[in-house]
Amino acid sequence: MPSAEPRPAAPPAAFAPADPQPDEEPLRRPRREPRQPADGLAIAALVVAIAGLSLLAVVLGHLALGRIRARGTGGRRLAVAALALGYAGLVLFLAWWAVYFAVLAPIVTLPG
Repeated sequence: MPSAEPRPAAPPAAFAPADPQPDEEPLRRPRREPRQPADGLAIAALVVAIAGLSLLAVVLGHLALGRIRARGTGGRRLAVAALALGYAGLVLFLAWWAVYFAVLAPIVTLPG
């Protein structure tokens, strides 16, 4: 059987959504400062480093860092990443040849 008590038509005022006050600004994300465009040498250095040309990547990375400092353009992270990849490639290259001459060359060289 239905109850004889009447139901409230609307929720109590304590639960009603509050309207923002006219002087309050709604919540928004803070705007970011626009970034400087990346330096072309920094992009080239990273591309060359990914391609595996380590020595060229190191040279271009250092040139890019100098240009970025002088001009105040963006792309410093790209240049640093290119330098890291370039130096890592050079270390691996030198390690390979050290292992080759120390271990493999005496094995494959014919006595004589």
